[in-house]
Amino acid sequence: MNPIAPYTLLAAHNGYLVALMLICLMQYLLHADRMERLRKKMAGDARKLMGLQNEVSSLQKDRAQIRFEHQIFEEFIAQSNFDEAMKLLLKRFIPRPERGFGAWLEKRDDVFIWSHFRGLSSQELLSIPLSKDWFREFDHREFQILDETDVKHSFLFNYIPSSDRRRLKQLYIFPVRHNQEITGLLITTSLYPAGMALERRLSLALRILNGLEGHFHHSQELRIQQNQLKTTREVLELRDISDRNDNSVRDLVDEYLTCLTRQLGMDRAFVAFSREAEYREVRSIQRVGITPNDQQRDFWDTDEKHLIKIAAHVGRNMVLDPPELEIYGLAEPLRHVIIISLRPREGTYGMMCLMRHKSEPFSEEERRHAERAGEYLSEILRRTLDQATMEMLATCDSLTGLLNRRVFEEKLDIELTKAQARSKPCSLMMIDLDLFKSINDTFGHQMGDEVLRRVADVLRRTLEKDDAVHKVLVARYGGEEMAAILPRMGTQEAGRVAESLRREIESLDLEFRGISCPVTSSIGVATYPDQANHAEDLIAHSDKALYRAKASGRNQVCLFSPGQDILLEN
Repeated sequence: MNPIAPYTLLAAHNGYLVALMLICLMQYLLHADRMERLRKKMAGDARKLMGLQNEVSSLQKDRAQIRFEHQIFEEFIAQSNFDEAMKLLLKRFIPRPERGFGAWLEKRDDVFIWSHFRGLSSQELLSIPLSKDWFREFDHREFQILDETDVKHSFLFNYIPSSDRRRLKQLYIFPVRHNQEITGLLITTSLYPAGMALERRLSLALRILNGLEGHFHHSQELRIQQNQLKTTREVLELRDISDRNDNSVRDLVDEYLTCLTRQLGMDRAFVAFSREAEYREVRSIQRVGITPNDQQRDFWDTDEKHLIKIAAHVGRNMVLDPPELEIYGLAEPLRHVIIISLRPREGTYGMMCLMRHKSEPFSEEERRHAERAGEYLSEILRRTLDQATMEMLATCDSLTGLLNRRVFEEKLDIELTKAQARSKPCSLMMIDLDLFKSINDTFGHQMGDEVLRRVADVLRRTLEKDDAVHKVLVARYGGEEMAAILPRMGTQEAGRVAESLRREIESLDLEFRGISCPVTSSIGVATYPDQANHAEDLIAHSDKALYRAKASGRNQVCLFSPGQDILLEN
């Protein structure tokens, strides 16, 4: 029943004006109340509608972002292998390398290597040794965000190239684990995609890494298998050299070292042998790899002598990276060096030195392969040196270790035949020590023998380091006279080599009981086919040039000429 009805009837019956006014007022108040409740209801409905619209918009936005993230995720997962995926990841994270950098560090044995990187100076990248600091810093966290101050106190700081540290405003680090062990590490100065909230970008990076984790561990297992197969193949290749090589020990070592240098991607290498652990006197040295030019030769020779001293001092296998090379005073082009000790037999000490000019450090597999190769080379030499010793006794002079005259003349015939077939020159150098009889008379025959040994060493060392000389053959021709065959070398170049040899002999520092013993030499040179067509004529003409040098005052070089012999000025 309407509450106003009684008052309406009363007003109509009695005609009271006040009652009518009251009725109107109450009617207005009821209407206003209904309108207020309706307004509040509509406002509430509007808020609910707006909330629903915002929720729908947020869901649509989230859905778009999820779809976008999924597309990004699929882009990486769709790559055919882990390496391609990581290259793409770094390209996306670091679109402008001049403003930042990123890298993937991969565990290899007991170090972390820079497997992939973008925006970094590759020539300064060094392997990072493992330590407990890794686990303390991460402590099972999914990632780390380091600001500029934090980075300077991080274990990574010293391994980031100095030229790239100025871009270290912030660094994101994501470890990848396998069986609770860190096996990989992604570091980057920025995340992807730009413009997305940091939380979502971090979440996306973790999702991508989790997706790639299986690919990574599979690639590691595959790499291990491939390395095992590669190592087996390389060992068999080295063994095949020793099994089929029927040449001299020197040729065997040369082929073995050349093969090992190729397998390990070395730029150059050498082996050296001595009868003393201190290597005060190096008896033999062989080189393979890059040939130095005239400007480089002296520097490289100095490097070799320095490395031999280091090997003698340390007495064990060692690896020298840029910091160690700097400590020892060795500079570029050397970037990485492996020194392997060799023990071919009792009383003989050897070393094998493998050198790399590029910045890529030696992997653990390469180090192990070099050590195995060194052990096997020692074993080969032990087996062959006894036979080589017998050959040397039959072919070499026992005092100087040079070829004897009989073998030398046989070799000369062979070299001239080769020169004829190749249409190349071949020079013969005859060396005679000046006033050698007076050395024996003054200082005794023991000193005379020492002079012959030292001069023989000078011949080997001087002729061996001249790259124009290929397979030089040096002999003790008789008494104090020595000879050398210089294949593929014309008169003028042979004269240059002879003059260099004369100066080396003259500079020998010999003394007996405090008394200086000066040694000089006279050298004659003749060349096939310019001055002779047969071995006998070549020997006779070089002998004639030698005696012309002695008759002209000794301690000089004379080049044979049919018309007039040519004396070279000292």
